[in-house]
Amino acid sequence: MTPAAQKAVNLLDQVVARMPHAEHRSGQTEMVQHVADSIATGSSLVVQAGTGTGKTLGYLVPILAAGQTAIIATYTKALQDQLASVDLPLLQAACADDPDLAFSWAILKGRNNYLCRQRMSEIETGHDQLALTDAPRDVAEDIRRLVEWGAASPSGEMSDVPFSFGDTAWRKVSLGSDECPGASKCAFGETCFTELARANANNANVIVVNFTLYGLDLEQDREFLPDHDVVVFDEVHELEDVISDTASVTITGRMVANAAETARAALSSQKLANALNKTAKELDEVLGRFSGQRLASPLPDDIDAALRNAGTQCDLILEKLRASPTETPEHLRATAAVNRMLEALRKVLVSGSNIVAFVSEVRGAARLTAAPKRVNHVLAAVWQDTTAILTSATIPPGMPKRLGLVVEDDAIVRVPSPFNYAKQSLLYLADDLPIPNAPDRAPRLQARIRELIAMSGGSALVLFTSWGVLRDTAAALNGHLGKDIKMYVQDDMPKKALLDAFRSDTTSCLFATRGFFQGVDVPGDALRLVIIDKVPFPAMHDPLLDARREDAGSGAFMIIDVPMAAAALAQAAGRLIRTATDRGVVAILDPRLSQKRYKSAVLSGVEHMPETNRLVEVEDFFTKQSI
Repeated sequence: MTPAAQKAVNLLDQVVARMPHAEHRSGQTEMVQHVADSIATGSSLVVQAGTGTGKTLGYLVPILAAGQTAIIATYTKALQDQLASVDLPLLQAACADDPDLAFSWAILKGRNNYLCRQRMSEIETGHDQLALTDAPRDVAEDIRRLVEWGAASPSGEMSDVPFSFGDTAWRKVSLGSDECPGASKCAFGETCFTELARANANNANVIVVNFTLYGLDLEQDREFLPDHDVVVFDEVHELEDVISDTASVTITGRMVANAAETARAALSSQKLANALNKTAKELDEVLGRFSGQRLASPLPDDIDAALRNAGTQCDLILEKLRASPTETPEHLRATAAVNRMLEALRKVLVSGSNIVAFVSEVRGAARLTAAPKRVNHVLAAVWQDTTAILTSATIPPGMPKRLGLVVEDDAIVRVPSPFNYAKQSLLYLADDLPIPNAPDRAPRLQARIRELIAMSGGSALVLFTSWGVLRDTAAALNGHLGKDIKMYVQDDMPKKALLDAFRSDTTSCLFATRGFFQGVDVPGDALRLVIIDKVPFPAMHDPLLDARREDAGSGAFMIIDVPMAAAALAQAAGRLIRTATDRGVVAILDPRLSQKRYKSAVLSGVEHMPETNRLVEVEDFFTKQSI
């Protein structure tokens, strides 16, 4: 064992001894050693850590042992909040008695997650009466409560708000990066919640962000996040898609119209704002004609002309704004918004072999997107300048290479789960149901879900790949699961409250979609059954995926689709066993797994469980569990 690894393992022993309910895990110790050696040599590392490994300590402890400044990048803001509310406080408490182990940490999110003091001031002083007078009564009340709360809040951060509120109200009291002129040009720059969060992050040893924010930092030439020695990408199997999203450009007529309306408040004459608003309507109409289509490169002439016309109008507005002798908040906001609109217009007009342009329809509005097929060029600076730790319970084949990291599959460190799946679990594969999209599937699927829940006595997480199927199934089964079994449905309440309710009611069921495939931790008797309605293959007509499939050639299904499905399925199945005493069944209600040759590949990421296609064995498993 190297000196760096030994130091990290010794620290792990100290931390585990001081943490309540902690236990030594051989896989965690192995991961600590590998991460410590990686940091010591400055080389990047890919770790596939099985469920229950304790990968959070597996990467945090070696970082602390090395005295490095690190950014932990998570897939979602929910995972950020989990680190902030559970993992980091526990680790900090365990290290509190030893000055050599002391560390500080900070959570940093995108600007639109924080209240804007300038917007709060405008509403409080009556400068922006429209925010209240033009809003529905419930929205206006949410705005008032948010402004009142923000006046006393030290963070102004969305997840800290102690009451529920609507998205419309939040948008009225916050600003995205598109409209913010920057702290140096804002009267509230010194007390800005976002800037205070950044200052806190600059002074921390460990900074927790999400993939989106890290990707935006890369797009901004690394000017946003603090300098760091190490970056950890947690749930890295999702990184490619998120980085592709952050590197993409989206244009809608509504976005152009919003820029026009922001400019209108700062212009003495309405002529230019009216012209840009007219152009926005024309762009919306042109894009509507191409809805659902992938576009050739260069862009079709009428789309190209509409974009360039919008750019010309933005240039004229900027010229007028820059000529203004005053810099009011309205002027600063308008300049920022129009500048960023112009930048987006210019980016989307750039064509190239790596760019996929397409028009989609979202809530009835046409949306033009230009996205990169490959993101290795975006991440190149990370692999060159920073020690990167890539970790997940599932590492799809070829994923590091697609990210631009030169790591052979046999060089990936694989740390097995400490759980005894042979005794703790059962995998039920239904082979007698209609295939997805069969006309008679819905009633058969609903009946089978009801039958499985009756066997488990509730305590079930039922996961769907489609909102439509979720709603139909929940409606059909509501009131038919047994008088003692309560049904919770995603979006009935905020996610945290929903999971808290599900955990506290050990006979309840939770029906949810892919947002609950990961980041859900429900140990004990509250979760004994995970039902997955079908194999979560990616969408068949996604323009970006279609372009990647074309590049992959005849083997695209096994190269693109199957690894993505396998990763998602493994994450969903991984919700079941969270401790050494958990027991339960994973049920996959997709007969294609028994009919198709890709079965082993799709199940490759799922921990090895005893397998059955017989309901009587599922019933027997739960009967033994209850004895």
